[in-house]
Amino acid sequence: MTDKVPKMLSVRRDEKLARALRVIGHTGMNDSDATKWALTIAANILELAWVNGHEKLGAIPEMRVYYRVKDPV
Repeated sequence: MTDKVPKMLSVRRDEKLARALRVIGHTGMNDSDATKWALTIAANILELAWVNGHEKLGAIPEMRVYYRVKDPV
Protein backbone atom coordinates (compact mmCIF):
# COMPACT_ATOMS: atom_id res chain seq x y z
CA MET A 1 0.00 0.00 0.00
CA THR A 2 1.36 3.43 -0.91
CA ASP A 3 1.01 6.54 1.19
CA LYS A 4 -1.60 8.96 -0.07
CA VAL A 5 -0.45 12.49 -0.81
CA PRO A 6 -2.74 15.03 0.92
CA LYS A 7 -4.76 17.11 -1.49
CA MET A 8 -4.91 20.86 -1.08
CA LEU A 9 -8.32 22.48 -0.82
CA SER A 10 -8.64 25.96 -2.23
CA VAL A 11 -11.46 28.20 -1.10
CA ARG A 12 -12.00 31.85 -1.96
CA ARG A 13 -11.87 33.98 1.15
CA ASP A 14 -14.64 36.48 1.48
CA GLU A 15 -15.67 38.49 4.54
CA LYS A 16 -18.02 35.73 5.81
CA LEU A 17 -15.25 33.14 5.68
CA ALA A 18 -12.71 35.52 7.21
CA ARG A 19 -15.12 36.25 10.08
CA ALA A 20 -15.80 32.54 10.65
CA LEU A 21 -12.08 31.78 10.77
CA ARG A 22 -11.48 34.68 13.18
CA VAL A 23 -14.19 33.39 15.51
CA ILE A 24 -12.95 29.79 15.42
CA GLY A 25 -9.39 31.09 15.70
CA HIS A 26 -10.15 32.17 19.28
CA THR A 27 -9.89 28.47 20.14
CA GLY A 28 -6.24 28.48 19.12
CA MET A 29 -6.82 26.47 15.93
CA ASN A 30 -5.00 27.47 12.79
CA ASP A 31 -7.01 28.15 9.61
CA SER A 32 -6.47 24.63 8.25
CA ASP A 33 -7.57 22.89 11.46
CA ALA A 34 -10.47 25.32 11.88
CA THR A 35 -11.68 24.56 8.36
CA LYS A 36 -11.46 20.80 8.91
CA TRP A 37 -13.26 21.10 12.25
CA ALA A 38 -16.06 23.27 10.82
CA LEU A 39 -16.60 20.97 7.83
CA THR A 40 -16.73 17.95 10.11
CA ILE A 41 -19.31 19.63 12.36
CA ALA A 42 -21.41 20.68 9.34
CA ALA A 43 -21.29 17.17 7.85
CA ASN A 44 -22.31 15.61 11.17
CA ILE A 45 -25.26 17.99 11.52
CA LEU A 46 -26.47 17.29 7.99
CA GLU A 47 -26.08 13.54 8.38
CA LEU A 48 -27.99 13.51 11.67
CA ALA A 49 -30.79 15.64 10.23
CA TRP A 50 -31.17 13.29 7.26
CA VAL A 51 -30.74 9.97 9.10
CA ASN A 52 -33.17 10.96 11.85
CA GLY A 53 -35.78 12.17 9.38
CA HIS A 54 -35.72 15.84 10.35
CA GLU A 55 -35.00 16.79 6.74
CA LYS A 56 -35.15 15.06 3.38
CA LEU A 57 -31.84 13.80 2.05
CA GLY A 58 -30.02 16.72 0.48
CA ALA A 59 -32.03 19.44 2.24
CA ILE A 60 -30.25 22.04 4.34
CA PRO A 61 -31.92 22.23 7.74
CA GLU A 62 -32.98 25.45 9.38
CA MET A 63 -30.94 25.53 12.56
CA ARG A 64 -31.56 27.11 15.91
CA VAL A 65 -29.10 26.99 18.77
CA TYR A 66 -30.21 27.42 22.35
CA TYR A 67 -27.96 28.24 25.26
CA ARG A 68 -28.68 28.27 28.94
CA VAL A 69 -27.39 31.26 30.85
CA LYS A 70 -24.58 30.20 33.14
CA ASP A 71 -24.81 31.03 36.80
CA PRO A 72 -22.37 33.76 37.84
CA VAL A 73 -19.21 32.30 39.34
